[in-house]
Amino acid sequence: MINKKIFNLDDGTHIRYTEQGAGEPLLLLHTIRNRLEYSDRLLPYLTKKFKVYVVDLPGHGDSPINKKTNYDQIFMTKSLVSFIEHLNLKNLTIAGESIGAVLSATIAIKIPTRIKKIFCFNSYDYDKRFAQGVMRGNFMATFLLFHVSLPLGLGVFFAKLESFPTLWIIFRGGVYKKSAITSEYIKLLCTSTKKPGFIYHERNVFQNHKSWLNDGSLYNILKTPVSLVYGDGDWSKQDEKSNTMKSLKLTSYKTIKETGHFSFLESPKEVSDIILD
Repeated sequence: MINKKIFNLDDGTHIRYTEQGAGEPLLLLHTIRNRLEYSDRLLPYLTKKFKVYVVDLPGHGDSPINKKTNYDQIFMTKSLVSFIEHLNLKNLTIAGESIGAVLSATIAIKIPTRIKKIFCFNSYDYDKRFAQGVMRGNFMATFLLFHVSLPLGLGVFFAKLESFPTLWIIFRGGVYKKSAITSEYIKLLCTSTKKPGFIYHERNVFQNHKSWLNDGSLYNILKTPVSLVYGDGDWSKQDEKSNTMKSLKLTSYKTIKETGHFSFLESPKEVSDIILD
């Protein structure tokens, strides 16, 4: 079993992280409603070349929640910049999926001299309303998250309905190969629902969708080399992909075939090959 360490945040909470392998540093960042174990299937490939750091994003996984904290992109970027500076990581590669892809860019903007390259997988930077992209997965995602978005007591009531069956269906709406979503992994995700503040955190992250939105200013001062990658079955639409590509000053992006939004789970070999190339 890998020993999990903690890094203390300014709001009085902490995030879990692990470090494995040897070589130049690589940081892996997961999606909304996920945890550091999301990257487990990449590690057998990546630890042969890199010293790999994997974190819970603030409030995610088994990391605690502060109900006075606003879990927007700015807070998460600041927290991860502090983590990188505390460990004095240099010549760092970052690979992130979904909001992890956005964070790869926003971190590189903040501390460009420490970052060698970033990989943005299925960048989740197009929501104009609460959980817009996730709702594209299937009926359950649309039904549950629309109701979770409702104000005050109604939204909280529906958020409490999150359970193994609902998560199972929602996550299967984010992959091409349904076998990528195992019952063991969904059970692990369900452990987070027992944390104090879980419902506040989940709603707060989605309520801050504007802080993740590629509105033309999110990436405009990024100087770090970047590779943009999408699964061919990702939730993003063609115009949203093109908008991100142009904002990152790229002329093309890579596509992973038969892969949805959760590529780290679904296509770990293909994801790793792109990072190792």
